[in-house]
Amino acid sequence: MDSLFEELVAIDSETALRFFLTGIREMSCAERLRDDEACYVASILAHYSLTSRSDAVSMPSLANLSEVFDHFILQTSMLENADLLEFGGSQILLFAGFFRDQMHWRHNVAWYDQVGQSLYGRASQHAKSPKRRDLFDRLSESLPAWTIVCRDLSRGLRDNRLLLRMN
Repeated sequence: MDSLFEELVAIDSETALRFFLTGIREMSCAERLRDDEACYVASILAHYSLTSRSDAVSMPSLANLSEVFDHFILQTSMLENADLLEFGGSQILLFAGFFRDQMHWRHNVAWYDQVGQSLYGRASQHAKSPKRRDLFDRLSESLPAWTIVCRDLSRGLRDNRLLLRMN
């Protein structure tokens, strides 16, 4: 991120990660979910909160679940690339989770929960690192719970719009 922008906004990746992780940990239903999964989900939310859709350096977020469908359901050429499968799962966490209230008017978000489970399951099969394989395998089972945690976090943040204070 541009240092001038960081100075003006006063938010960096570490601050964003702590913000989302604190919010996730405060959710009552998140207590029964694993902490490494909570860190992973918070890192996804933090990453996309700081990444422009027009970012040419990193992989920007898709626009909505329709684009997830176009890229991960209609196209099957990337079904053995763990990084792309993880990207698809992260997009579902973002849209069917954090933006669930907005997406459910146009999409069957419960079906996308299942798609996300499948993407993380396949990412687990193709991941090189045993640690990532284990994380993706667990996410392939717990993704519906995480999308609800993300939805509840989003609702809580909307209800308390003055949560971000500079001082």
